[in-house]
Amino acid sequence: MPINQRFLIVKEKNSKEIKYFEYDKIGGYDIKPNAKIKDAINVNKMILINPSLIQKMVDKKLTKKFNQLIQLLTVVYENNGDDETGSGYREVLDEISKLRIEANNKYRNYMEEQKFDLLMKQLGILEYETRLRLQILYEYYQNAYEEDYYNGKAR
Repeated sequence: MPINQRFLIVKEKNSKEIKYFEYDKIGGYDIKPNAKIKDAINVNKMILINPSLIQKMVDKKLTKKFNQLIQLLTVVYENNGDDETGSGYREVLDEISKLRIEANNKYRNYMEEQKFDLLMKQLGILEYETRLRLQILYEYYQNAYEEDYYNGKAR
């Protein structure tokens, strides 16, 4: 039979009273830790309540994802001569849109408005530059194809 009510018991060092919280109703940022330590208490879910701690956690996560996106962009930009189809650029555009949607849906409520706007502007600039490079790549190969077609051997 499933448990319907859940409580968090906190006992303070100086106080002899015990506080009860219904942690399903507590508003905060949910974290699912993935650290498995031998001979320790396993935690399935944590809820951060402190707003400054939530902002630091969200900033850390988004910074990590943004840096991964920058590394992916660097690899694609360095290897642009090898890719005639532009699949690397399209993959980068997909990752940019995925990060934009994730930031908007998951993290917008926990971020400061200025930091969120800055992140959206940075993603917009990256998207613009990637689309521009993809368009240049298409035009280059289109012109090369047309030159080969019109300058082909005659019978």
